[in-house]
Amino acid sequence: MNLIARGVERRRWMIVALILLIAAFAIRVVQFGNPMIQVDENFYLLVGDRMWRGALPYVDIWDRKPIGLFLIYAAIRLLGGEGILQYQIVATLFAAGTAFVIARIAVRMAGIAAATVAGVLYILLIGLVGGSGGQAPVFYNLLVAGAGLLTLKAFETDDPARIRRLGCLTMLLLGLALQIKYTVLFEGIFFGLALVWLSWRACCRIGRPAADALLWISIALLPTALALAYYAARGHAGTFIYANFLSIGERSSDPQSEVMKRLGHAWMSIHLPMIAVLLAALLEPWRAFARGATTFGFAIAWLGAAIFGYLIFGSYFDHYVLPLFVPMAVAFAPLFSYRRKHIGKFAAGFLLLSGGIAYQLTAHGLQKKRGNRQVAEAVANVIRPRLTNCLYVFDGDSIFYYLTNSCLPGRYPFPAHLNLLRESRAIGIDPVAEVRRIMEEQPSVIVDHLPHDEDLNPAALAIVDAELNRSYRLAARFPLKSTAILVYERRKDR
Repeated sequence: MNLIARGVERRRWMIVALILLIAAFAIRVVQFGNPMIQVDENFYLLVGDRMWRGALPYVDIWDRKPIGLFLIYAAIRLLGGEGILQYQIVATLFAAGTAFVIARIAVRMAGIAAATVAGVLYILLIGLVGGSGGQAPVFYNLLVAGAGLLTLKAFETDDPARIRRLGCLTMLLLGLALQIKYTVLFEGIFFGLALVWLSWRACCRIGRPAADALLWISIALLPTALALAYYAARGHAGTFIYANFLSIGERSSDPQSEVMKRLGHAWMSIHLPMIAVLLAALLEPWRAFARGATTFGFAIAWLGAAIFGYLIFGSYFDHYVLPLFVPMAVAFAPLFSYRRKHIGKFAAGFLLLSGGIAYQLTAHGLQKKRGNRQVAEAVANVIRPRLTNCLYVFDGDSIFYYLTNSCLPGRYPFPAHLNLLRESRAIGIDPVAEVRRIMEEQPSVIVDHLPHDEDLNPAALAIVDAELNRSYRLAARFPLKSTAILVYERRKDR
């Protein structure tokens, strides 16, 4: 490719990047400033903020997410402001970046216009399953997509040294992604096996691919090893290991009815894109591109690895679907380049229109169900003047600790860790005893959320209810679509 052609190609991709960036902000702006998008991400913001005050994750604030996720939120707090809009803008940049990498992969079998449509659809689709804010996959999908692109580049060479270098970069990205969420493991295994096969194909001797595999595994595990070494140096290796690797195995299963409901919601979110993937496979538009067959086969295998990673955990929360949309968007991209009877254009238009409508309905429905900025500020305004001791969020969003600058009643500020039965043997302590201790400390304000989860621990609830009846009064009730946030204040005569 001569210099003129390279310049034209570079400008084309700059235009694609700009389109995807504008699309990401235009699509996601509906949630900007809303602290109530999801309980997980507002907890991550709380942890990132408290890290600047000396709190050490797992030791002072307990959770089982990798340290990399909390470091992202801690870094976001350096941007200033209140942190909420800032984390959402950073997440939007990550979403746009992921869409761009998806387009760079898909162009090998779909053309630049179809690849750009696939990138926009990725941004829309993640908003249907909890990805309109800063959930962990919104961040790590960019790293995994980059790993996928590098692995595909390895398919295009027979040079063992180049394959090794590309494998090192791939595994470094995956190692960093592991420190955002460990479920990346299954996609990482797929990429690793593909790279080992390529290494063997390039030299046909067992020694080199074996050495490559050991090198790549070491690089992938390096970020986690460094995190463990840091905690070991501070005398908390056991705490780190339990939170990151052991506690998840002690969590009990969710109620079957809840699991089936989540699966149903996941299917509603992915059935149209999966049909698009099937059509791309049947119509075979990717055969018109020199690298189409390799890229499409790779995307389908990658999607299979992502689906396996989703299914194996069995809890099926909506945001667990988010990693599927990277290989899925790559795989359905060729459909939009299919020219016969304008099927490709119709499919692109239909999916963009239905995805846009579904995104807006989902975002507004979520705000009615969970609350928005106005609700969060109203709750915080009730809490702040009543704080003489710590706030205790028994059930609801830990963002209220953040918004009110309250002290934490213990090292388990994420409410579900203490109030759900499935967590009762998986946090390293007796949650009922911890709830009793918190209530004995006489928090000045207690936040509850009705109706309670069907998996709520009845022993913990009984302790809280008894103390609420004895020593607290209802200060405010904030009704939502089918739920309510309740704020209780401690009576002055108690």
